Amino acid sequence: MIRCIAIDDEPRALEVTAQHAERIDYLQLEKRFTNPLEALAYLRDHTIDLLFLDVNMPDISGLELLGQLKKKPLVIFTTAHSEYALEGYEHAAVDFLLKPFTFARFLKAVEKVRDRMPDSSKDYFFVTSGNQKRRISVDEVLYLESRGNYVAYVLKDDEVEVRSTIKEALQQLPASQFQQVHRSFIVALRWIDRIEDNHVYIGKSAISIGASHRDAFLRRIS
Repeated sequence: MIRCIAIDDEPRALEVTAQHAERIDYLQLEKRFTNPLEALAYLRDHTIDLLFLDVNMPDISGLELLGQLKKKPLVIFTTAHSEYALEGYEHAAVDFLLKPFTFARFLKAVEKVRDRMPDSSKDYFFVTSGNQKRRISVDEVLYLESRGNYVAYVLKDDEVEVRSTIKEALQQLPASQFQQVHRSFIVALRWIDRIEDNHVYIGKSAISIGASHRDAFLRRIS
């Protein structure tokens, strides 16, 4: 699953992007913003794979917004002004969609993104715990919990603590199988037993669903 957001000061343009995105089963549009400053605040706290970004916006341009991000997602620029294309590509954009664009052209751009995504078929990854490199199988991970300067990988039969942030840990996991549900928790979707009273239950563990993550999580499982 490619997680994305769209930023455009024109609501109708956002609606077109959303309609196109709904037709692509591996694309998940998590948020759309008409206010680029609100989008910038969201991006500082959330990890996404792809950004649909208008160039010419009030207060801050799409190019300026991109320059504010420490970790940049893949970007598809959307604009009615073709003169921005060259500058967009200089910012390593995957593609440049000139409005109004068709679904076929939109799909072609998204396919380019798909080709650039890291291989999500790998069923294991390595983490550094103390002076060891630990191999962790993806299907053994129940959930991750932030504990100060560390993240605990809670497995079926073990637990591994890694010096990391929850955001860094999320970037290492296959997006199609995991979802952040709280500022301190990431859950493996396959191991969820039930959802009740703003909690996710995995085995005997009750994990709180944070207000800022609730909508995105419920969309994933609906």
